[in-house]
Amino acid sequence: MHLTPSLVLLLALLLPAPLAAQSLRAVDAVVGDYLNRDSPGIAVLVMQGDQILHMRGYGFADIPTQSPVTPDSLFDLASVSKQMTALAVMLQLRDGLYTLDTPIGEILAPFAGQLDDKRPVTVRDLVHHVGGLPDYLDGSLDYQADTTNAQVVEWLARQPLLRRPGIVFDYSNSGYVTLGSLVAAADGAHSLADVLRARIWEPLGMEQVFLVGPMDPDLTVTGYMGSDGNFEESYWYTVTEGDGNVFISLRDLALYEAALATNGLLGPKDTARLFLNGTYDDGRAIDDGEGDGYGFGWSTVSYNGQTYATHGGSWSGTSTWYQRNLTTGLAIIVLANDEDMDTSALATEIEDAL
Repeated sequence: MHLTPSLVLLLALLLPAPLAAQSLRAVDAVVGDYLNRDSPGIAVLVMQGDQILHMRGYGFADIPTQSPVTPDSLFDLASVSKQMTALAVMLQLRDGLYTLDTPIGEILAPFAGQLDDKRPVTVRDLVHHVGGLPDYLDGSLDYQADTTNAQVVEWLARQPLLRRPGIVFDYSNSGYVTLGSLVAAADGAHSLADVLRARIWEPLGMEQVFLVGPMDPDLTVTGYMGSDGNFEESYWYTVTEGDGNVFISLRDLALYEAALATNGLLGPKDTARLFLNGTYDDGRAIDDGEGDGYGFGWSTVSYNGQTYATHGGSWSGTSTWYQRNLTTGLAIIVLANDEDMDTSALATEIEDAL
């Protein structure tokens, strides 16, 4: 792997001299151990606050054409998309459209039948994965590539809850698809994509980000599965919103991370709430079974005396990881066009190297 002279010059102009010289070498060396072995292509963004320390694509966006991964390549964030859904919720909470304790049946008509229940599912339940909804991806629903949010929500509303809401953490794609529909309904929008575009992407100047599509085919990476250098194409295009399907580049993720670091969309208090662990009905802190909590689309983690907000994503042809060290302010994002790559391990090695 070699840096082009133009890229070296650009980064040297953007970064303080020690970082321009050191961070590139450190990150390049770590990524080199994964590239081609674990994924055909990898994109890495490292930021300190609103400052870009490292932004680079490695390897191939598409193996047959050998087109390179660049900071403008579009990757499917998969479940990392959930944080944008939850951020839209926080923006609507700020605007007083509802509260965390609002029953979702007050906003989503299919769930209106729950309003007479002693304990209906609330917005808070969906945000923190304690809603007790069944899994729409477990095979019970005839889920196809063109199955819409409305169809998923209608189906979920007809199913019995797995348990009373507010008592057990159970990571729920169903909850976030429902949350995506709720966000759209609360804004009177056609889709969650319209809300994210109006409330987040356009205000931040994010120009190459899409929810579902249409994406620029020349910028969108090809998805793969496999390991040890043996890869085959893998991708299943779906149209549901809320739990995944945000396609984005490193360049736009840098704008997004800068906004989180500088309270660019929310005040300091509401921004901090995004990364605070939720609670069960009895007041206990949420525990995912491995000692981690869950905020607004972010896992909350304590490690070696430091506090992190993290989230991973994996879907056909993609693996992603986003971590924010809330103690030091260092953020690391790793995107790979191979569904089997351990992107969290690479992010950890990058942080250690820096």
